[in-house]
Parts: sequence; C-alpha cells; structure tokens
Amino acid sequence: MYTNSKLAKSIRMALAVGAASTAVLAPATAVAQDSAGVEKISVTGSRIQRTDLEGATPVISISAADIKMEGDFSVADALRSSSLNSFGSFSERSGSSAQSQATINLRGAGSQRTLVLLNGRRFPGSPTLGGASANLNAIPFAAVERIDIMTEGGSSVYGSDAMAGVVNVILKDNYEGLTFSGGLGHRDNDEGTTSKEFSIVGGVSNDKGNITFAFDHQERKGISDGARDYTKASMTDFNGDGEIQAYTETSGWSIYGATIANADFSMTQASPLCGDLISQYGADTFANVAADDDWSEGSTYCMYAFANVSYNTASVDRNTLYVNANYEIAEDVEWFGQAMFVQNSSFGRYAPPAAPWDGIPADNAHNPFDVESPRGYFRWVGIGTRDGNVDDYNQDYTTGLRGNLDWNDAAWEVYYHTNIADNKSIGEYYLSYGGLAYNDANDIDLGSEEGIANMKATTLQNSSSTLDQYFAGIGFDMFELGGGMVSHYFGAEYFEQTYADIYDGQSETGLIGGSAGNSAEGMRDVTAFFFESRLPFTDDLEVNIAVRYDDYSDFGDNVSPAVKARWEVADGVVLRASYSESFRAPGLDELNAATTFSAEGAIDYATGATSEKQYDTYYKSNTNLGAESSDYTNFGVVWDVTDEFGVKLDYFKLSIDNVIQTKTVQALLSDEAAGVITAVAPGTDVSNETFYLIRSTAGTLLEAGTGYFNGQGFEIEGIDLSFNAMFETEFGDFRLANTNSFVLSYDEEVGGVIVDTASWSGQPEFKSVATLSWALADHSVAWNLTYTDSTSENEIFTNGAWVQSGKLDDWLIHNVTYTYNAGKYGAVTLTVNNLTDEDPVLNSAGQWTDQDLYNNFGRDYRVNYTISF
Repeated sequence: MYTNSKLAKSIRMALAVGAASTAVLAPATAVAQDSAGVEKISVTGSRIQRTDLEGATPVISISAADIKMEGDFSVADALRSSSLNSFGSFSERSGSSAQSQATINLRGAGSQRTLVLLNGRRFPGSPTLGGASANLNAIPFAAVERIDIMTEGGSSVYGSDAMAGVVNVILKDNYEGLTFSGGLGHRDNDEGTTSKEFSIVGGVSNDKGNITFAFDHQERKGISDGARDYTKASMTDFNGDGEIQAYTETSGWSIYGATIANADFSMTQASPLCGDLISQYGADTFANVAADDDWSEGSTYCMYAFANVSYNTASVDRNTLYVNANYEIAEDVEWFGQAMFVQNSSFGRYAPPAAPWDGIPADNAHNPFDVESPRGYFRWVGIGTRDGNVDDYNQDYTTGLRGNLDWNDAAWEVYYHTNIADNKSIGEYYLSYGGLAYNDANDIDLGSEEGIANMKATTLQNSSSTLDQYFAGIGFDMFELGGGMVSHYFGAEYFEQTYADIYDGQSETGLIGGSAGNSAEGMRDVTAFFFESRLPFTDDLEVNIAVRYDDYSDFGDNVSPAVKARWEVADGVVLRASYSESFRAPGLDELNAATTFSAEGAIDYATGATSEKQYDTYYKSNTNLGAESSDYTNFGVVWDVTDEFGVKLDYFKLSIDNVIQTKTVQALLSDEAAGVITAVAPGTDVSNETFYLIRSTAGTLLEAGTGYFNGQGFEIEGIDLSFNAMFETEFGDFRLANTNSFVLSYDEEVGGVIVDTASWSGQPEFKSVATLSWALADHSVAWNLTYTDSTSENEIFTNGAWVQSGKLDDWLIHNVTYTYNAGKYGAVTLTVNNLTDEDPVLNSAGQWTDQDLYNNFGRDYRVNYTISF
C-alpha cells in the first residue's frame, strides 16, 4: 500500500515534469458514419462504435507524428520509452536466439500479459519467445498510423493475454499519394553510420475502393562491450590491497578461461598453462587472478576477458512490405484485405565457447592436482568467437467481407486471418564435445589446427508458428433508454495455433559446449463467443457490459466479464470506472519444452559477492499448468479545464492469481536466504527436483535448477496522470503533453514472503514521458524528455525481513527534433537523441546490469528527408 506523503510527492513530481512537457496525444479513434449521418468512432477496447471521444476505457494514443517528435526509430522504441512500460522490456540482445526480438511490458506485469493487436486483430507471440510474447520488430514502422494503448484488462473483448492491457497498432489505410523517406544516423560512441532507413508509402483510390502500400527498410548496428567504458573488461583494486579478486574487483572477466576444480570442489586453481595462454593471447585476454572471495581461500582462476570481444546490443536489418485494400463489391458490401511480409536479420556475438571440461585426467598438463579433476572451466578460444546470425520471417494475411443491413442500423464483418512465423538462428564456432573426446582418444593436440577443426560446431535453432483465425461479428441497436438506443455486439471466433522450437540434434543431447536450449512443440485450438452492450441510461450516464467465453483444447475453458461506466458530471468533466476479469492461457513452451540450459546472471550475496556472475541453470516445463486469472479495477476523471488544456487521472489495481511463473537464479538465492530451500552438495541426484541449488563444500554456487509453476500471484496498484494542451499565438503554435505512471505498490512473493517491491532494483516507482513542441510557418521543434525514477541497488534478507540497500540513480534523457518543411521540395528532419549523452544507470561497481530499463546508445544523431507527391 501507499501513504499520503508518498502520493503527494508523486503528484508534485508529475506536475514539475508536466510544466515542461510535450505534444498532444491524438484521440484513440477511427471515424465512421452511421446511416443517419451521425459521426461514430471505433475505440480500442470495444467493438461497438460510439460518439464519445473519451469513454469508460482509459486509452492513450500515440500518433505517427508523436513517434517522429519523440525521435523513435521503430515501433519497439516508441513503446519501450512509454511511461506505461513501467519496468522496461526486452530489446535486441546479442548472443541469444532472441537477439532480434523486442517486447512491451505494461505495468511491469510481464510481456506475456500484454496483448498486441495489429489493426484490431490478434498478433501472435513469437515462436522464438515461446509463443508467449509478441515481437514488436515484426511490425512495419513506416506503415504505422498510430498506436493505441488500453490500460486495463481486455480479455472480455480480445481473449487471453490482455491482463495488463492491450497495445493496438493501427496501420495506414485509405492513403492517397506517394511519399518517399530516407535517413542516416550516427552515434557519438561508435564509428561511421550506425543507422539507415528508407521507406515508400503510397496509395490510390476511386469511388469503389482504395489500395495502400508501404515498403520499409531499417538498419541499426549493434554495440560491442568493448565500445563502452562501463561494459569493457576491467580490473580495479577497490580495497587498495594490491591484489585483484575475481568478480569482486573484475568486470567482463570470466572463470571460464582455464580454471580447474579439485576433486571435492573445495578449491580451484588456474591451469599451469595459464602463463602460456597469457603469452599467446595477451594480458588483456587471459589473467591469473586470486579467487579467495569468490571460491575459497587460496583459490585462483585463469580468467578470460569475454567483454573485449562480445556484443551486448545486437544489430537489426529489417525489410517490410505492407499492402492494405478494400473494394465495394455490392451495395453495402465491401471486401477488405491486408498482406504483410517482414524479414528481419540480426547479428550478435559472444566470446569463444565457455564450456565445462569434466573428468580431466590427473596427468593432463592443465590439471594442477595429482588426481582427476571433476571439472575444468575452459574458454575454447582457438575455436573463435561464437557468432549468432538470426533471420526472422513473418507473414500476415487477412481477407474478409463487411457491410451494413437494413435492420436496426446493423453492421457485420467476417474474415479469415493467418500468420506464419519462421525464425532461424545459426550459431557458429561452438564446441563439439564429440570432437573433444575424439581428440582425447587419439592424442590430438587440442591447440593444433586438426584438433581445433575437430572441435568446431555449428548450431541451428528453427522456431516456427502458425495462427489460423476465423472471425464473425455483428453490431446492431435494439431497445431504447433515456440516453438513446442500446447498442449490442455479438461475435464468435475460432483459431488454431501451432508452435515448434527445434534445435539441432547435437545441441539437444548436450554434446555442444557454449550453447543452450532444447526442442519443444505443441498445438491448440480455441473456440470463443463474446457479447458487448452499451447502455445509455441518460444523456450523461452510460454503462458498458461485456463477456467472453473461451474454450481451449489443451487446458480448459474460461469466462471473462467486464462492466464499465462513464458519467459526464459537468460540461468537460467525465468520471469513469471499470471492473474486468481476464486470463492468460499457459504458453505452449511452458507446457511442452524440454529441460533447457541457460547461463544466468545473479549476485550471490550469501558468499559476500557484490557483482553479477553467470551460473549454469536448467529450466523445466510443466504439463500440469493451469491458466492465470486476474481482475482489474480502474477509477478515473477526465477534465477538459479549458478548450486548450486537459487533465486525465486514473487509479488502477491489477490482481493476478495462479500466476504462471519461474524463479530466476536471483529468486532462488532469495529463497535460500529466507530458508525456503537449502542448497545440496555436488553429486546429489536432482533429476526429480525442479528448484534446487548445488554448492561446493566451500560454498560456491555451481548449478541451479528452476521451472514453471502456478504461484500465489501478485498485485499492482498505481496512478496514471497525463496533461495535454495546445496554444496558438502570434509567435507560433505550442503543444504539450505529459504522461506519468506511478507504481504505488507491487506486492509479490519473494522468499516465501509477500513484499511490496516497488522501488526495488529494476522496478522504479515513477516513469514520465514529456514533450514540448513549437511550430511556426515551415519550422517546428520538439523537445522530448523521458524520466525513470531511482531505485535501490540491492535487496537483502536480514532479521526476517527484506531490506533495501544502495541506490541506483534516476535517469533523464533529452531528445530534440527539428523539422524544416520546404513544401513541394520535401521536409528535412534533424534528430538528436540523448542530447546530453547520458550513460545507462550503473551499479556501485560501475556495471550496467539492466538492459531492459536503460539503453546504451548514447548520443545519437539522425537526419531524415521526406518528400510527397
């Protein structure tokens, strides 16, 4: 819960930021005419057209012009910077099969609990992400007309996954003319041209119909760890004792170099050949480092500087083709269709394969002990850097009919929608354990040309999914109340979904070192029926009800109701309230995936560690998972103070039960600290255990096990506050808008205890986006500010309670855009993102540990030229 002082502080902060804020948000609408000529609009969150711009459902709309003013490069950028993306979201991450992906995470509830729509139709989750979260990089940027964000549960209208809200990307339609656009970009901290963009948007129409088309090409280079001071490999003698301690005083260095554990894992020693490796590859690649703090007294590591060769941000190279058309085939009957093809390539790089070498003979030159070693932590540097090349292909097609009936102002629609995703990830220069065994058996020198060739392996991951959706719906008016006719909507849909994530056979059987993952596949079909009604009791008061029934072939059925009310208490003042129930079906990967390996980062506070380290982690699926359920309550007021200035304030509470979740290694360590689980010794049989930790006799964490389960749930409470205004003066037109999101409480289970984790690391209480724009004649300028509140750095369980310690700074980014419109000669736009060249927020050890919340692009210049005919 929250206190009055906490709320008052939040409101004051919002007002302060709002004083320097941005461009007016376009109304979240599309306009239509009914038979009587009264203007009606379609609003995200309902299938009933209405005449009110501001309804009972809170919706924020970001227009294409807003996106341009904010300096965003892609749909993912636009949504990632939103204040509603409370705790950040996944972006292009080098070194994994998901390196080409980007997601949206409304309310910090998890990207799998935000439903993404494309023109009001379900956009399925990416197979690379297990089919649970939509990949925003598969949406064409140049074709975007606007993005609607509905900030309440939407399962009563749209079905599963809409627990935290709905993002509806509206693409261009009825476009006339031809527009060419091209641009280049350069980042201060990188060399040469770092981004390119080119697009063509066109359309033609006649009295029967129209066709709109768009081609879009975008490139953005990746970023290597070595290109930033805070991510490159470093060693710092923090305590001034003249000796560097592994992990405590190193960053970007790994135990996986040439390090050997003794028979009972009580200590480690650097390989006797570590000096040879240093001589061969350099002291900036291998180093003999003390490991008293990380393992046990007297231990040493032969460490490898992986951050001198790895990338953290992957590249993006995307091509999109989009076509939208409609044609009147008979009176009051129209055909409509849409086709979209997206090809997205991405490059990422890891350091050479880091892989255990188990059972090292006592007489091996690397073994410093006089007995066989159970494990060596090796960097197989001779094989080369692990390069990840990902190609995603997404096809999306819709064809249907819609029309009107001469009965109760009825409008109907039927369509077929299909989506086909085919994503391939090829990994080069991994370790073949079969090749290693062959070298061992035949006494082939591991460092020789022959030995290295025998050990090289290439991995393949092929992720695919299909969605076939059939939809039919009809809206009509029937019965009359004090405020007018009662509107109804009945509909039904059926869809089939398949998912497959297939790895090469050697990776599946664990014969590839430095690789992770296991194959999974599944399928389901869903039958749904839904109903909505708008009840105008008076001219000022209306109530909306909705209910949807979903029947899933693989886990059961669900009913999702919603009730909403809108009351215009005075001219320009609207009160609104809503209650909705939603659900999320278990993901096909959560139900079907085989046990998967991952190298997951965590800070092991139990050993006194203060910096992150990667640990061998194994994830298990669960065929017995049930669906999540949630309820969402919203109370709000919309006040048009004047014709030029308006305010919106909404309070929300989202409660999710039976949460499908997994425990990160950090969460497992929290459970251990709270006494929920106890670590076991090496050699313990954990085959029937899902959650476990394995520690050496010296206390060093060796391995972690985790998986999916239905947990207690969590509850999020917060406030959204926005301002918008426009002032016309003789000195130009000024527009401003400011959206703010406050997390008043975030109650979740940590270590077996329900804790309010708002303001914990990675979970800021406050985010704000503000833009101030000015336009006069042919010139316009926009100043955008994106603010992320400070958080604690660490959370430690002590004396039976969780205590926050340390502080991670707040983060304020300035983006400036200038446009000169030369009329028929086109327009030139200059953008400077991150004007003050702010680094991402770093921890006390100088490390960048949260890529979801803070990007590392630095100051970024872009120039764009657009001309229309």
